[in-house]
Amino acid sequence: MKKLFTLSIVALLVLIGSHAQALMSGPRYACIGTTVHFYDSTLLIGTWSSSNVSVATIDSTGAVYAISTGVTVISYTTTSGSDTLMLYVRATPAAISGPSTVCTGSTITLTDATTGGTWSSSNTAIATVGLSTGIVTGVAGGTVSINYSTGGGCSASKIITVGSSTFIDSILGPSFVCVGSTINLYDSTAGGTWSSSSTSVATIGASTGVLTGVSVGTTNIVYTVTSSCGGTLTTSRTISVIASGSAGTISGPTTVMAGSNITLTDGVSGGTWTSGSTGVATINASTGVVTGISAGATLITYSITACGTTSYTTYTVTVTAFDGIAGNVYFSHGAYYGNVKVWLINYNPSTHMLTAIDSQSITCSGASSVAYSFPGLGTDSFRVKAATTDSMLLGGTGYIPTYHDSAFYWFNANVINHFSGTADVNKNIYMDYGTTTTGAGFIAGDVTTGANRGTSTTYAVGMIVFLTDGSNREIASTYTNSTGAYIFNNLPVGSYKVHPEAINYMTTDYDAITLSSAHPTLSAASFVQHTVSKTITPTRVAVNNVNANANSIVAFPNPTSGKLNINWSVASSETATIVIADITGREVFKSNVELNAGNGYYSIDLSNINNGLYVMSVKSASINYNNKIQVQH
Repeated sequence: MKKLFTLSIVALLVLIGSHAQALMSGPRYACIGTTVHFYDSTLLIGTWSSSNVSVATIDSTGAVYAISTGVTVISYTTTSGSDTLMLYVRATPAAISGPSTVCTGSTITLTDATTGGTWSSSNTAIATVGLSTGIVTGVAGGTVSINYSTGGGCSASKIITVGSSTFIDSILGPSFVCVGSTINLYDSTAGGTWSSSSTSVATIGASTGVLTGVSVGTTNIVYTVTSSCGGTLTTSRTISVIASGSAGTISGPTTVMAGSNITLTDGVSGGTWTSGSTGVATINASTGVVTGISAGATLITYSITACGTTSYTTYTVTVTAFDGIAGNVYFSHGAYYGNVKVWLINYNPSTHMLTAIDSQSITCSGASSVAYSFPGLGTDSFRVKAATTDSMLLGGTGYIPTYHDSAFYWFNANVINHFSGTADVNKNIYMDYGTTTTGAGFIAGDVTTGANRGTSTTYAVGMIVFLTDGSNREIASTYTNSTGAYIFNNLPVGSYKVHPEAINYMTTDYDAITLSSAHPTLSAASFVQHTVSKTITPTRVAVNNVNANANSIVAFPNPTSGKLNINWSVASSETATIVIADITGREVFKSNVELNAGNGYYSIDLSNINNGLYVMSVKSASINYNNKIQVQH
């Protein structure tokens, strides 16, 4: 009996030891027909298995394929022990059926062949939907995504257009017609009727929009549409009937600096612009935008052909020599489509302040570079910086904001010492491209402000923080929240540096950060912004390396459609505080949770909060976990 008791105790200790540390992590839910991934947290070679292969199968890499609704236990076994997690497979909703349009104040009914789900609207200001009925009510004109979810992130969606009874497009086409001739007028709102206020001046086909000039004068052309949502909509345009053509009179500036633009206009539309000397200035044939090329004068001509004759009018434009700073923004990754913003930044040595004194937005349509210029500058020192629209979005990737000629930070950018009356050209900016990274690691910390001795008093809120890889390439950026905290997640193993950037402050990077598969997190890469010496320095509290604590927290799924699950593995029982806040710092969830020794699980319902990005923290005696959570209902 004593021997049997001893063997039982040994077996129990082995069982407890096998679960003292989590060997694996992964999601709690999957949708039929999708693949999810489980990960091991050891360097040992192990095997994966599924307790119910009719529900889900798993291969040697941890890839799980969901087959049917139900529950299966995913196991990972190594020579040092084994670990398990429950996986719930939910039905994948079928495509949503029903109308694609609804009028404001009216309803339609949507259905889904998969039962047991719930309905939601991406924008209740445009349309609402019954949680269980699928009845959509139009609220205001626009488009909205109606979603049907069976839980666990399994959902289907349908775009619904809400029609408004207050919109009709403008009439397009020529503004004049010759006596005895015809023109075609158009309106993108289909199904309307055309009419002329004075049929003695011009007539128009009620359904065709073909207008015929009858006699010299003006008439008001009206386009009328009966809205499918109820009511009558109208738009109108005045058309002139003329006997002969006239080029009208050109108006606009008479001078332009080389490298700059001006716009000329003429009261008679439909003509063509030309420049007599394209080496001095060019002009867009249809818009009248003049671009100065070199010092000199050119004769601008506007011509129009109407009623069998061609008429001309001319205008002299003088181009002055360029005086200012100009260059090109080059894209290392090839052709770029989108907007580029360039700033002109002035440094005041007496106040030690940098100020953006001018900026311009430039549209790039598939070119590998765009030109910028800041004319008419006085004698001073300047910096120039460029950023693409996508790179300025929170969490956005793409071209990295860059100073002339290829600096990421203001303090090591090239300074342009400009003298009034001279041309500083070819001050080019070469933009590198940031790439998206994926992995299980994260780096987090905060930035506080204080005296030069390092005492912290307040938080640095809204400061941009850059993450660079081992090759000093920036791969991500974010902003500190209302508590001065920042986080970079989804990081693969590798070496990193963290760089907070504040105008007028010198930064010492938090470097020598190495994430490994065994220790993938660093939660204390914090900084102090010294307000006297104008520096930002790391605060290396405790160890400088990645946190090697065996205690761990995993939150999933992320993004979440409403349910957020938290798994933990702790050596001993302790109390943790879980806080979820929006990017302004406003708390949307807070709770104290008892973390029982070993592995545990806790679920949070976020179905009642708005879609968006949130920051979650879990803090206990041994855990300081921070992560960004994306809520997508």
